Amino acid sequence: MKLRFSSVLSGVSVFLVAAFNLFAGVMKFMPVAPGSPPEAMMSKLGITVTLDHALGVLELSIVLLFLIPRTSTIGFILLVGYMGGALATNLTHGFSNMEALPIYITFAFLLIIGWIRHPELTSRLLKRPVS
Repeated sequence: MKLRFSSVLSGVSVFLVAAFNLFAGVMKFMPVAPGSPPEAMMSKLGITVTLDHALGVLELSIVLLFLIPRTSTIGFILLVGYMGGALATNLTHGFSNMEALPIYITFAFLLIIGWIRHPELTSRLLKRPVS
């Protein structure tokens, strides 16, 4: 069986996006030491422990929807929205573009995934039928 470059690129992109968001979701349940850099970042963003756990549940749920083939389209859309909110929150709370670089990289991978794995979304945006 011959693998096409687009399917390999899509698979690698899905793996990287899922791994990054799974890591971020799990880390929201880890205890944070007072005075540590993660605690300073959370306080700068205005995130409390209860909100952090709720965001972790939400992120893990979205990644689960993203990874299940039958629900991957809705998971993709929700993940784009979640990452857009994360980027907006970071940029409006004084973080630089370099500090938000992982979110930009995730968006680049999501663009690849959307183009290759979800042609129905691309066709709706470009107003042409799915081929």
